[in-house]
Amino acid sequence: KLGQWPPTFQEGSAAGLKNMTFAEKGSKYAVAASEHKAIKRNLCMTLGRLNARVLNSHDELITAGKAQLIDPTYFRGTMEYRQRTGLLLEAALRVAGSTRSYRLYKTIVECVAMFKIGTTSATDEKTLAWFNDIMQKTYGGPEGVPSVKIGVINIETDGEDEIATEDTVKLEIEMNRPHAENFTKQKIAMAMKQGVPAQIALQTYREGWWILIRCQKLDGDANLNNDHFQKNPLLAALDNGSKQNFLAETEENRLLNAWPFIVSNVAQKTGKVKVTFSAPTTPGKYKFMVDIKSQEFLGCDQVFTIEKEIIDKALVERKEEEVEDESEPKKTK
Repeated sequence: KLGQWPPTFQEGSAAGLKNMTFAEKGSKYAVAASEHKAIKRNLCMTLGRLNARVLNSHDELITAGKAQLIDPTYFRGTMEYRQRTGLLLEAALRVAGSTRSYRLYKTIVECVAMFKIGTTSATDEKTLAWFNDIMQKTYGGPEGVPSVKIGVINIETDGEDEIATEDTVKLEIEMNRPHAENFTKQKIAMAMKQGVPAQIALQTYREGWWILIRCQKLDGDANLNNDHFQKNPLLAALDNGSKQNFLAETEENRLLNAWPFIVSNVAQKTGKVKVTFSAPTTPGKYKFMVDIKSQEFLGCDQVFTIEKEIIDKALVERKEEEVEDESEPKKTK
């Protein structure tokens, strides 16, 4: 809630902080989180970043800026804090990938976008309307609103007519970026205004997206494999409560793969993305769910579904690749 300290949190989020106490250097007694110097600083930085949309357009800040009355210490500190937080979120994504939790991974990607943009929600209708309006004003109308349009999308085993259990499967997606032209024009115009060569300015452009893949068996129960918890030392060390939460995830909330791709050419309009993952171990009919999520923008995430039959590998005959015998001398012309 704006204008209030200590901060209040939604039920089920960080609400537990208000009941926690922490030891503080130089003090004989434990103090509340909101009174602990280091935690209080981190809370201020986090809440300041997540409420940047409101703070940066606040009348008092604008007036103070014009009068050169703003202490630059906060802005220097918040830039350093954003860099450190970015590293922590990246580490959190690695842990989420290890647990194969779709819901956790999806939430962290949304947190990355929230932190970059400076908003407390990635799904709130008012926030999405605000972001859409900002993009239109900045990048020249509806065509400048970030989005991806999907052309062909397919899942197959390379070189085979069918998909068998435990195959290495390839997902191929054709994508179109309708906002490419408007973004390019604005970036060039901004570079010219700042006296920076356009080519140099465009070289720094980065646009991050994620492809999250999961599946659900449509004709009976699937065999859920939890071996990854035993093989990964980090997951094996989790407390029983946390471990059970991840083990209890339903099939459709378990990741088959999470694949990042970066657009570094702002003018690129079309492209293909290929992602590999392992086919389910139980034969049957499956619905594969593919999420395309942005870590830069709001309101442009998409979900697609594809149904495929997975054949028992024991019933499939595959041609073995011929291996050239290098012991025989090669004929020369």
